[in-house]
Amino acid sequence: MSEKIGILAIGHGSRLPYNNQVVTEIAGMIAKKHPEYVVKAGFMEMSTPSVEEALLSFEGTHVSTIVAVPVFLASGVHITKDIPAILKLDPEKNQGSIEMNGQQVKILYGKPLGSDELIADLIFKRALEVL
Repeated sequence: MSEKIGILAIGHGSRLPYNNQVVTEIAGMIAKKHPEYVVKAGFMEMSTPSVEEALLSFEGTHVSTIVAVPVFLASGVHITKDIPAILKLDPEKNQGSIEMNGQQVKILYGKPLGSDELIADLIFKRALEVL
């Protein structure tokens, strides 16, 4: 049996529903394109589910590893301090674990989006759209 992986897309959260919808839609796109993964979305503040609630929602999915990926462009206090604290990550390894279904589930933490050619292409696409 192969390993079942979960992906937790973490957004900032906002009082504006559209901002939260973007993160939820991104998670949905990943899930649709990669149905072999269990994909969830969670938010740092002002929105639900919270990161904690989203993490706990993997209960019963039988994932053995959860990869938490911030849907943020760059590092800041949420990326470097808040999210790792919520996920209870070992600061030396940038990973941790949580008990689910009577087993330890590994938590790995990805980097923010950063500067990437795909993002540059998307920005250029948006520029062309308004020309």
